[in-house]
Amino acid sequence: MSRDTPEVRVVERGQIRILQIGRIQQSSMYLDAPFETDFDYPAYLHLTLAVCPSATRALMIWLGGGTVAKRMWRDYPELSLDVVELDARVAELARTHFELPDDERLQVHVGDGRAFLADSSATYDIAIVDAFDDERVPHPLVTEEFHRLVLAHLAEDGVLAYNFHGSVTGARSKPFRRLYRTLRLAFGRVWVFPVGLSRHGLASDHREIVILATNAPLSTEQLLERIAARVDGRVSVPEFHELGADLYRDGIRSGDVASNRDAE
Repeated sequence: MSRDTPEVRVVERGQIRILQIGRIQQSSMYLDAPFETDFDYPAYLHLTLAVCPSATRALMIWLGGGTVAKRMWRDYPELSLDVVELDARVAELARTHFELPDDERLQVHVGDGRAFLADSSATYDIAIVDAFDDERVPHPLVTEEFHRLVLAHLAEDGVLAYNFHGSVTGARSKPFRRLYRTLRLAFGRVWVFPVGLSRHGLASDHREIVILATNAPLSTEQLLERIAARVDGRVSVPEFHELGADLYRDGIRSGDVASNRDAE
């Protein structure tokens, strides 16, 4: 997997510092509260704890400014994280400009995320793909073959999460629906959370979509109960207890699209 070398910039707007990669504002933090962000989607990635509350080891593919990684490091002291970032410049900026902690529980690896996983002998409770090549998740991270690789390294009750840009329905929904179909081939349960759907817009709108996939014996109602209870009070991100309202409950049409394969 590779990407063209985009421009990487750190921009400050008032009290907010932003990491911009190419055209995309990838991370942000408040200068007076470096573990907080004005982005909405990072809170939804903490839904992984609602699926696997006993998690002790997590893999994140893509670091950016470390918005999610450093918050999880702080909030869950029992959790160790391996974070893989393709661009050494980005990894360095996360340390120098976004206050990414230097701690043995938060290991940053510069390289290709899929290759790192293929070479690893580790088992993870949580795997998060928050990677973008321009505005799309790189193809090698959305395929059947990649999901088989993830399953080989995922605990029995573990969870795979994506931050995906797209539409759940409508004319622009095909990339999302292909990923959904691909996930359903490997995972018994796939939950879709269009970010902010309960507050504004339609499922056909282009937005960030957080997807959770697991083979854990967990019902939708159990998941929602854990979210409402902030996973027994362990999750402190603002408004986490309300995120269940964004669970997409309508059927997702995927029979008319192909799954994603490496050979495309």
